[in-house]
Amino acid sequence: FRIPAHTLHKLGHMTTGMLIRGYDFETDSDNRENQGVSLKLRKMGLSTCNWGFWMMQALLRVELVLAIYCGFFWSWLAQFVLSLWINTLLVVSSHDFTQIIEPDTKDWARFQLLNAHDMVILGNPWIDCFLGAGLVQHRAHHILPYQRSGWANHYSEKFIEAAVKEAGLPWLPPKNLFTEILPDIVNRQLLVPVCDPVSRK
Repeated sequence: FRIPAHTLHKLGHMTTGMLIRGYDFETDSDNRENQGVSLKLRKMGLSTCNWGFWMMQALLRVELVLAIYCGFFWSWLAQFVLSLWINTLLVVSSHDFTQIIEPDTKDWARFQLLNAHDMVILGNPWIDCFLGAGLVQHRAHHILPYQRSGWANHYSEKFIEAAVKEAGLPWLPPKNLFTEILPDIVNRQLLVPVCDPVSRK
């Protein structure tokens, strides 16, 4: 039941949950995640609200209403489910360390470098960067997390690779999303019984 349950959960999240969460972010002064940043920015006169967030939320709902109005709800739902699962599996696969080379290292950057993997979608790194939402160059994303740009990750990858080789560490080739990553993640995440969240058994 995890596939339909997760899909319904995300559908509810998209239709109502994000509106409630967005309002909470805008008005809560003691939120663990944003610590009242929106209120502080308004008090300083730097921002009235998170326009980008609210415009995107409006666009998503206008798209849904137009799809229903024009009789394309099932087409909209099909693209929603397809996009949801491709993105979910993409994010899970890129953050799921399956090939652990050095499990006990205390050096955070070294652990990320040796155990994270980059991926190939179509073979062109610029197109892959766009299709993978910046997660394709995943070692750069983990080692330099505050760049906030997939293009910056792509650009800085050559410098990371040079430093890695200079340090005598392995620079493994990226994995193919369709032939190496998705079959593995589907087998390990979707086609297995649900495990206990504490014991992982």
